[in-house]
Parts: sequence; structure tokens; C-alpha cells
Amino acid sequence: MSDIISDLTDTLREFLEIEQISACILQRGSKNVFEYFTDPDQEKYLRSQISADELRNAASSFADYDVADVSDIQIGENGKIRGLAIRNPDGKVRFVIFLFTDGTDDTQFDRITKVLSESLTTYCNLKEELSQRTDDIRKNRDDISRLERSRRMFKSLSKLTEDINFKVSFDRAADDIIKQSMLCVDPDVSLIVKEDSGVAQIIKQSGSAGTASLGSLNGMPVSDIPFMDGKTYTISSDSIISNEFKQFFVKCGISAGIFVSIGSTEDGLYLCFLKTDSEKTWQSDEISFVRQAGEILRTKVEFAGLSNAVAEADDFIRTVFDNSSSAVAVFDASTKEDLYMNEAAKKLFEDSLNDELFRRQFLIPGPSEDQDKMTGEFAASGTGDIYQVNMTRASQRGGLKVLVFAISDITKQKQYQKKLTESADIDDLTGLYNRHRFHADFETCINDAKRGQGMGSLILLDLDDFNELNDGLGHVLADKFLKKTAWSIQQIVRKEAQCYRVGGDEFAILIPSSDIEEMKKLMQKIQSRFEKPFSLDGNDYYCTAGMGAVNFPQDGDEEDGLLSKADFALHEAKAKGKNKSDIFADVEIKMPPDRLNVEKALREAVADDCREFLVYYQPVVDITNGESRCCGAEALVRWDSHKLGFMPPSKFIPMAEYLGLIIPIGEHVLIEACRTCHHWNEFGHPEYKVNVNLSVLQLLQNDVVHTIANALKVSGIEPDNLVLEVTEGMAINDMDKIKRVLEDIHELGVRFALDDFGTGYSSLSHMKQLPLDELKIDKCFIDDIDSDSYSDAFVRSVSQLADAVDLNVVVEGVEREKQQDVLKNMDVDMIQGFLYDKPLPKDQFEKRWL
Repeated sequence: MSDIISDLTDTLREFLEIEQISACILQRGSKNVFEYFTDPDQEKYLRSQISADELRNAASSFADYDVADVSDIQIGENGKIRGLAIRNPDGKVRFVIFLFTDGTDDTQFDRITKVLSESLTTYCNLKEELSQRTDDIRKNRDDISRLERSRRMFKSLSKLTEDINFKVSFDRAADDIIKQSMLCVDPDVSLIVKEDSGVAQIIKQSGSAGTASLGSLNGMPVSDIPFMDGKTYTISSDSIISNEFKQFFVKCGISAGIFVSIGSTEDGLYLCFLKTDSEKTWQSDEISFVRQAGEILRTKVEFAGLSNAVAEADDFIRTVFDNSSSAVAVFDASTKEDLYMNEAAKKLFEDSLNDELFRRQFLIPGPSEDQDKMTGEFAASGTGDIYQVNMTRASQRGGLKVLVFAISDITKQKQYQKKLTESADIDDLTGLYNRHRFHADFETCINDAKRGQGMGSLILLDLDDFNELNDGLGHVLADKFLKKTAWSIQQIVRKEAQCYRVGGDEFAILIPSSDIEEMKKLMQKIQSRFEKPFSLDGNDYYCTAGMGAVNFPQDGDEEDGLLSKADFALHEAKAKGKNKSDIFADVEIKMPPDRLNVEKALREAVADDCREFLVYYQPVVDITNGESRCCGAEALVRWDSHKLGFMPPSKFIPMAEYLGLIIPIGEHVLIEACRTCHHWNEFGHPEYKVNVNLSVLQLLQNDVVHTIANALKVSGIEPDNLVLEVTEGMAINDMDKIKRVLEDIHELGVRFALDDFGTGYSSLSHMKQLPLDELKIDKCFIDDIDSDSYSDAFVRSVSQLADAVDLNVVVEGVEREKQQDVLKNMDVDMIQGFLYDKPLPKDQFEKRWL
């Protein structure tokens, strides 16, 4: 406030001199910032009448937001000191001015007081408004600057996209991208680094800062360069990085960098933007620009070898067709005249196919104008051979519309189809029956036991520490080891039971008719075998196994319940050590049947900051490009209770929901999953997303939007990389409220997936009403998709409908390769299931999938 008084000093002195009034001004805090006396005698007199402390006390008597602005103090017979508070518009005291008079009449003194009060108040308000407007202008300039930078980036990317084509050389494209990036991202140095015979070579460079230190990058072994591993890294000066990156940054004089892999791993090309002269925190628009620029250059690398192929395409294709064993025929789409037939097609029409019947079935009247592809079968007259006919509509040079037919003999394929169908129950690796066949046989055995046809037993077997063995041997030898193990188990049980492979290193042994003693003898035989080494390629390897067993109908007559009990017995056996076994009947007394015990332990675990609740991750695999590529994971909670042991979700989640404890547990899982995914995104997998289940109870909380926003903030994850899964069960609640909540969360940038689609309430209406991004088709529609026409039709229809409304489709519960093959021919985007992996702890997931 002293700057306002300073501005008014001359004017104020002139006014007081004219009016012959002495004055002083005290700022808040009682600091004297101005004083004026009409003459030295009056100054001496006033200082003798009232002390500085008395003036400060008088100034302090004016309180903020009070209505009193004037206070008089009598001195001598005719003298008066008047305190006048000058306030902000909100009522806070800016400063207090004291006026001294000795004989001035009250009317004149009141006039002076009013003039000063109005003038000073008006001036202060104008000064503050001017300051606020100045700040607003400065902020608008900053916003305009950011918008200008975004516009410049967009313009640069558009120019790069337009300019880079087949005719532009890689060198020209690289130079253009580096030039535009230097303007938009402002790095000190831009590089393109290539791997050459195991060492790094800088093939492009722009900017000279830090050149001396960066020179050591040339010829440096790739093993010493942490970013040259085919991944993308974004590292700011304040990022937490590994020791390898720290040492590399120090050696090369780098303070921050963005490293983008371009081309395939074999190409070994990397686009690098570095800060060497100052620290840098990369902004989201800069990161997005660099990644898109890298994608443009990556496209150029992929296109680099195609120009010659385009020029030679006609001759090459004709050569391929002429030497192909498959029949290829080309017909004019309008006249149906044959324009070209390779040798195989000519021979086929001469020997086997009736030309007139073929034309009648496929050419006359032929496919409609909007039908680009057509598939059919054609039976050769006389021989009974069956041919598959695939038609594709195309255009030749000059615009001539043609129909291209590829004709293949599928007689043997048809003959093998029955055999392939029969082998659907066989595990491809071990030759044992698979999980699908196990469930069918187990159900039959249970039903036989219910009808009084004897007792049965189930043994679940899980190899001890197989992951370490797998890592040590490699996948090829590990697969051989699994085959050897499966063969050994089957040899032991083949006379009495049937062995199944139900998971990666998990087996089930079903004994249709046995008592407990027979089951124990069989388990002892298996244990004895695992005490001995397995010979593999001339070397001996040891691997033990844990076993858990149940008997039916003594331990139950429902498949799910029996499997849960056998799994519990297996867990108890593994807790004892390696190569141990347990029978459910023997460990039942150790299970916590008392609901109160579980509830008490659950409450204590939540009170302990949810430390006992672990987050497991099951990979989600993208199959859209004809290949299977991990694109993220679903986060699943597990409870490792120090009192009750490892509790399966079915044992505690319903109770947690009933008690309301699912809210803190769910928030714990949400934050941990977001932090983990953010780590994946920063270190090589920016495309990875994490799916987190959100219960109806969580959705109904008033602060659920704040909870999601807080998780995004504390973890640093990009909102688009978080997928929240909600179930159709929410439809039984207030649908309007649920919809509003989902829309508010969706505005944060988070994605939504509708889980267990097809099993709940009004599924199709949800696709229209809710802000969804994904549909997750329930496992029950997938189990028999390779043999059940209803399941096939359901998944295909839902996928096509979802594609029409721009929703991704995720299929759960995929366990067999044949299921995967069927799904790849539908509009399915992603799949997950035991075919790829079971839910894994964070460190195991990262070891396998990062």
C-alpha cells in the first residue's frame, strides 16, 4: 500500500497545505508511511500531546469489516485528532489517516474529512483494478502463447504429413522432421542414432550444444545405451530413472531427453531430442508432437523399400500367379469375359470344373455392385472334389472393373475337418486332454457320484517354481520339459485315472472311482517321481510339484465348490514347502468357517492402509492387426491375510461390498494400478492401458468423481490410459444418477468398459445410454465358440453392432488357440484369458510382458 501513498505524496501535501491541516498515515501493522505538519511549532505541540504508541493503538482500533470509519480524539481545549479508515471494497482496512486541527470549525473539518475519504478510496480502488487488469492481460498473453505453440505444432505436423511420401528420400524426411521439431519442441540437440554392428552411430544431428560430451555416443556399444531397446522413453530432469540412465546421462551431458524408436527392432533407428544446457520438464503437447513426428518418420522407414516394388508389381504378380499351384482367373465385371487364367486355372476348367455351372453359380448374374468380396464352395461334377472360391472386385489400370477369382482344392481340408473337430479337446503341447475336456469329464463324474455310482477324487497339481525354470531354460526347452512332465504323470495314473493340462504349469487328475486311501497312494507315487530328476537333452533337471485333493461327493457335489476346495488344499500344501500335498478333509479345520473371523481380519487389513491387498495383472492382448500384441492389463485384487492366509476373491469381495469396505479397498487398487501403468507408459510402453473394476457401491459415493480425479493426479497417468470397468448389475440402481456420474467421470478423459456383457440387464440399451468405450463379452459365450453356432452368432453380432457405434470389443476367458483363431475372423479388438497368462503379481507381469 505504501506505493499508493508514494504516488499521492505531492498532491496530498498540496491539499493539506491549502487547508492548513496536519496529517500522518499509518499502514496496516501500524507502520508510519506519511506525515505532514503545517509548521514546526505545531509538530512539536502535537508530539507532546499524543505519543506514537497512542497513535498506533488508535489505528488498530479500526477493525476489518466494521462499519465505523471515523474516530475523534480530543487534545487541549480546542484541538482535535481525527482518525479516518480507508477500506477495500470488501471492508478490509487499507490504512488509517490521522488529521490534526487546532481551531478549525467542525463543518469545515467534516468537509475536509469527506473529500479525503472519497478521493483516497476512489484512487485506491482504481489502482487495484488497474493492477488486476494488468494481471489479466499478462495471463491472456500466456494463453495466446500456448495456443500459438499448439497451432505451430499442428501446422508443422500437417506439413510433414503432406510432404513425406514415396518420392521423398529418408534423408530429406529426417531433415524436415528434425527442423520442424527444433522449432516446436526447442531441444538443445536433435539426433538420429542408428545401430551398426552392435555400436551406435549418429547419422543426423542438429544443434551444437553439448557436442563434446555427446561425441562419446558415436561408437558406444549398444549394450551401454539404455534407450536403444526398441522402446520409447520420455525423461524430464525431475524424472525418477534407473542407474543405467543416470550413468548414461552424466557421461553424455544430458539433462532431459525424449527417445523414440523408429522402424523395426532390426532397423535400430532412434529419434532423440535432448536438453544439455539447462533442465527441462517436457510438456504433454511437446511429448505428443515428438511421438507423432516419430510415427511419421517410422512410416517413411517402412515405405522406403516399396518404390521399386510398386514399379515391378505387375510383372511380379503375373509371375507369381503363373507359378502358383492355386487357380487364379480374372473376368470382366461387365461382360463376364475371361481376361486371364493362370496355368492351374486352365487345367482346372479343362479337367474338373464345369465352366457353364461355374458361371451360373458365380458370374450370372454375379455379385452386386456394392459387394466387394464373396466366398463360396463348388463341387466338381463326377469326382466329388470340393473347391473353395474367393472373389474380389478390383480395378485394372485404365479403370476396367474386374472380378478376381482364387480357387483352391479343399477336399482334404474337408476330410480333415472332422478329425480337427475331434481334437478340440486335446492340449496342443502335451497331448493331454485340455481344460475344456476336464470340465466336461468332471461334471460327468460328479453326476455319476450323485446317482450313487461310487466315489471319485480330484487332484490339482501345480509345478513348484516353474517360472524360474522357464526363465532358465528358455521357452523351447521349457515346453519340452512340460511335455516330459505330462508324459510322466500320465504314465503313473493311466490305469486308474485321467490327467489334464488345465493351465500353463497346472494339471488336474480325475479319478472316477476311488476311495481316500487309493488317492493317497496315487499322490505318493507322483511325489516319488518328482523327487527324481527329469532328463532333457542329456541334462538332468529337478522340479517338484504341490498337490491338493478333494473327494466327492463327501466334500461336495458342485463343480465350483469342489474346485475351490481342491485349490485351497493345494495352497495349504504349497505353504508347507516344495513337493508337498494336502487333502481337503485334513486341512478343513484350518479354514476360517466363522464369518466373524473373516470380517474381523478384513476390517483390520483395511485399517492397516490396505497393505495386505495385492494387485495382480492379467494381460489384455490386441489382435486387430493379425498378430497378438499385449496392450495393457486388467488389475485384480488379491488378499494375502497374515491371519487367514491367501484368500481368493470370492471369499472376501462379497463381504467387503456388504460391509462397505470395498470403497477403501477399491481406491487402494485404483491408485496402485494407475501408478503401475504410468511407470509402464514412461518406460517403453506408452500405449499400455490398465483396466480397474469399479463396484456399484463405489459409483454411488458422492465423492467418486473426486476419487478418480485424485488417482489421476497422484499417479500422473494419462486419463486415456485408465479404463474403468462397470457391470450390468448397476442397472438395478438409480439409472439416471449412475448415468450422470459416469458422464462426469468420462469428462476427466477416463475410458469406460461394460463388463460381463450379455449376462445382465438390458444390455443393448446400455450401449446407447451410457458413455461407453468398450464392451467385455462374458466368458460363458466363449467356452464353446469354436463348436457352438449360437455363441459364434452372438459374439459376431455384438462385435458388428459395437463396431457400428465405435465401441471396442474385448473377449474374456479365452483359453484355447482355436477360440483365438475364431475370434480373429470377427470384429473383435482385444482378448484376455489363460491362453496368454493367468493374473500375475506386478514383478512377474513386468518380467513377462514388458
